[in-house]
Amino acid sequence: MSTRTRIPRTLAATAAEFAVSADVERELVPEVAAGLIDAGFARWFTPAVTGSFAELADGLREVAVNCPAAAWCGLVWATSGRMAAFLPERGQRDVWEDGPDVPIAASLMPAGAAERVPGGWRLTGEWHYLSGIDHARWALLCATAGGEPRYFAVPAADYVVKDTWFTLGMRGTGSRSAVLEGVTVPEHRTVPQARVWNGVPGDPRHLCYRVPLTGAHPTMFACPALGAGDAALALWCESVAHPGAGGGHDEIFARSAGELDAARLLIARTTRALDAGETTAVDAARNARDASFAADLVLTAVDRLFRSRGAAVHTEGDPLQRLWRDVRTATSHAALHPARNYALYAHAVRQRATTTETENR
Repeated sequence: MSTRTRIPRTLAATAAEFAVSADVERELVPEVAAGLIDAGFARWFTPAVTGSFAELADGLREVAVNCPAAAWCGLVWATSGRMAAFLPERGQRDVWEDGPDVPIAASLMPAGAAERVPGGWRLTGEWHYLSGIDHARWALLCATAGGEPRYFAVPAADYVVKDTWFTLGMRGTGSRSAVLEGVTVPEHRTVPQARVWNGVPGDPRHLCYRVPLTGAHPTMFACPALGAGDAALALWCESVAHPGAGGGHDEIFARSAGELDAARLLIARTTRALDAGETTAVDAARNARDASFAADLVLTAVDRLFRSRGAAVHTEGDPLQRLWRDVRTATSHAALHPARNYALYAHAVRQRATTTETENR
């Protein structure tokens, strides 16, 4: 089911209007957060809606051209909704009892402490890097419980937001921390991390729930960087009047535009495959590989554009500098870690070759 055809022009305009404010204040203004919710990002992969990966990638890029941080929050709310869909049905009803437009922040890796109590778990500790948490109504927090990592759905009223987000770029995501002190989470609001990460083959609800997390998330996390790269190229072209201005500008323009287009093609191939159906282990690993490679292409392009402008872009408040900082930070996300994703792909290919050889004996 399609969630939308195009991002509303009002959201694009509002995101652009408040992009500098987001960078300075280190959070989105309520108008932009509301625009993201109205555009359908929070409900994108909820069981009641289930949109496509390809349309999400396009939508994230459209927003990122105007404000990369806003696109990042939209991305997190969309993918966190997909993760929350693996909760038991009663837990899903708790989260979406008032409808699917519920922004959820998420912390992917284990932190804090979980203690077994009658009927559930008691959480205590601090969880970091929850993008868009100031506007979220729930948080998905990971903790080791009973010997395995699990995700816990916690309503905003049960945690305190701690301001810990002081970064080079992507400042507007407001990726602050959640602090809990003895908060009890009922059993029906928790799910093993492995179920979320592996997906459920043959899940009857929608194809998106069959995809391993490693097969989908890296690609989505590359999309805001691509949008920022497109915006950086447009700004650069304005600054040199036109790409045919000589002085080495032609090569800078052509190479950077080519790298951005190559990244776009890699992302498009992956999202088409994700929307087509089941994802094998090799498919998932290739998706992660391509996401890291696409991110490297974007970073290389934006680095070149930035360096070519000399001292001027190092001035505080320069728009190209802000985009460069955002791309630097976005492409450093763990989901896009090149060495890990490349190793994951190589291992998956070797494993497939070994399995095929064994089966043919």
